[in-house]
Order: sequence, then C-alpha cells, then structure tokens
Amino acid sequence: MKFTKIAAALIGMTMATGAYATTLRLADTMPEGVPNAEGVKFFAKRVNELTNGEVTVQVFSNGILGNERENVEQVKQGVLDMARVASSTLDSFTNSVKPVTLPYVFASTQHLIDSMNGEAGKLIFDGMAKDGIIAVNYFVIGPRSFYTKDKPIYKPDDLKGMKIRVMNSQMAIKTMELLGASPTPLPMGDVYTALSQGVVDGAENAVQALIEHRHGEVVKYYSWDEHFNYPEFIIMGNATKAKLTAEQLKAVKQAGKEATEYEIGLAMNVVDKSVKEATERQGIKFNEADKAAFQAKVKPIYDELVAEQPEAQKVLDAIAAAKK
Repeated sequence: MKFTKIAAALIGMTMATGAYATTLRLADTMPEGVPNAEGVKFFAKRVNELTNGEVTVQVFSNGILGNERENVEQVKQGVLDMARVASSTLDSFTNSVKPVTLPYVFASTQHLIDSMNGEAGKLIFDGMAKDGIIAVNYFVIGPRSFYTKDKPIYKPDDLKGMKIRVMNSQMAIKTMELLGASPTPLPMGDVYTALSQGVVDGAENAVQALIEHRHGEVVKYYSWDEHFNYPEFIIMGNATKAKLTAEQLKAVKQAGKEATEYEIGLAMNVVDKSVKEATERQGIKFNEADKAAFQAKVKPIYDELVAEQPEAQKVLDAIAAAKK
C-alpha cells in the first residue's frame, strides 16, 4: 500500500511537469547527511540543472524502496530507474565488480580513485553494461578495518577465536575465515547491541561507523588493516536509458562525474573527522596492523577468482598498474 501511494504520487508529479519532462526515481538505503547520500543529492540537483528541468531525479532515502539487492533487481526489471548500491551487493549480479571486492586489492583510497578513473574503471563499467547494469558514476566510502572491545589487532593470530561481525557477504565471510576469525553476519542495526552484550567481540567497518552508529561507545580499539575498500555506484538499467535523449544521457553522466568529485571530498573529510572525534570524545585507541601478514593469508581468494573468471586478471593488472 505504501509503495502504491508513492508510485501514484510520482505519476501525478510527472504529468504535472509537462509532456516532455522525465522524472527518474532513485533509491538509496543510506540516511541523509552521510557522504554517499549527500553525493546522491548533489547528483540529482545537477541533473535538473544540466537538463534545464527536462529530467528530474527524485531520491528515496533510508531504504524506503527496499534494500540494495531489491533495488538492483528493480532497476534490472525496469520497475525502478536508478539506485545507489555497493560493489558487495552488485557482485551477485555482475562478475565485473568482483575484483574490487577482493580484500586488500587497493593500497589506499587514492589508489582506488586512480584505478576507477583509469583502465580498471573502464573495464568494470563496460562489464557492468554487458550485464544490463549501467554505472553512471562511482563513490568512495573509505577503508574498512577492525574495531574490538578487549584487545587491538596487530596480526592475523590476534583474530583467532574472535567473533567478528561482518556484512552478509560471501567475500566478507570467506575473508574472515582465512584470517582466522569467526565471521558473524548481522544486520547493521543489531551491531551496537551485539557488541555491548558480548554477542560479538568486534566488527569491521569504515572508521565513521564509530561515530555514525555510535559503535565507539562500546569498543576500545580500532586497528587499521584496511581489508576492504570498495567503490559504490549509481546505476540505471537499459529501460531507463531508453527514456533519455542523447543529450539528456550526456547530462546525466556529467552530473555523475561531478557528483563523484563532490562525494570524494566529503568522504575524505569525514574519515579524518571521525578519527579525531573517536579519539577525543570516545577514547578509541588506534593502531596500525601488519598489513602484509594479512594480505598473505587471503591469497587463495585471488587464485580462486582468476581460476573461475580469467577475465578478472585484466582488471587486477589494471589496478596494480594504477598504484603509485
């Protein structure tokens, strides 16, 4: 019923704006105010400006139109026009993004940016398009590392016997198993309670989770190993592309490019700000982990991916070449 009312309202708005106006619905699971959600808002604003109002992007935040997996399915079916989704969700729909979901594939966020702006990004975008998913642009979040209650993590052995909350992702689960942890998939909304009650010993996420989700109130240590650092994408399907003229599509892609630059600035700033706030206000102790020791443990994941999908090696080579 709720979705039906939204759809009816959207139809009415589209008719009211004129015969040649196009309204695109964009789903986002993130709450307003965080960098990727602000990037989506900026994108919508620029599409309207660059098309002189011919194309309007209406954003539905906070998962009102479903979770990321549901949004990708809706986009592919033409039920939904656009969505902001993570690589870890898209890897179930297109093999092209799997290389960027590998642990430790990027040495830094700048390496990720250089890769996505270069040959690796082109290969990924082209591969997605072949699978019926058109990537308008990409966003960054920042590296994911471990945060724990009782001890810092310096080397893989430190994870033995520890229950670590992970995303409900096969890549995340396999990575934690290879590193020696006991992966415990939980919804994000349950993590604070699970940490405070000892259901899990720690979690892994970008540092801003300490502040945005208040996890810094129930842990003591944040250990930088940066195991995951993957891009997100604003995507649309072929049905939506067919709604747009060549000029409108060009404007949408230009808006996407500008939104990427805008969101990267916000994301970089929020990482630095979160470290400062977590240190000063929450008393979190930060440490560097032995990244090379962790990388050695996950090599089987790389071998398995290339064996199953030889084309992934081209993307991995392009990513390696982008490292400065």
